[in-house]
Amino acid sequence: MSAARRPRRPAVPSSARDLAMLQIAPIDAAPLPRVHVGPRQTAGTLRVFDRSMGGEVLVYTPTFKTQFDSGHRSGRWYVRPANVVGGAPCSVAFATAREAIDAVSADAWRLRVFAPDALRAPLASGRRPKLRVYWKPTELRA
Repeated sequence: MSAARRPRRPAVPSSARDLAMLQIAPIDAAPLPRVHVGPRQTAGTLRVFDRSMGGEVLVYTPTFKTQFDSGHRSGRWYVRPANVVGGAPCSVAFATAREAIDAVSADAWRLRVFAPDALRAPLASGRRPKLRVYWKPTELRA
């Protein structure tokens, strides 16, 4: 007498195909995202590790008067390499930190012409350009 055999579970066709594919081309490592965002730091600054660049960048919003004097705008987010120190913006301005991080992952955050010395140099007249904002008083009322 033979032992009672258990009924065999029906095989899922996709799992058999997946197993055959793994035998042909095994996976050595899981894919990693291009950027890694660390926890928030002082003043809301985010430290982002860009794997393709092999270095860190900072996503920040300006807080110092020198940053505003050199061209930063209030309420906007900027990106700069972590090892660059200076008041001049290295990137275009972004509305949110999320947009800035997406630009880092797409490698589209740098200014087309980044010349920190040229941005810090005074104008020929010796004065810095003033920001002029034109608004109508009725636009502020809600």
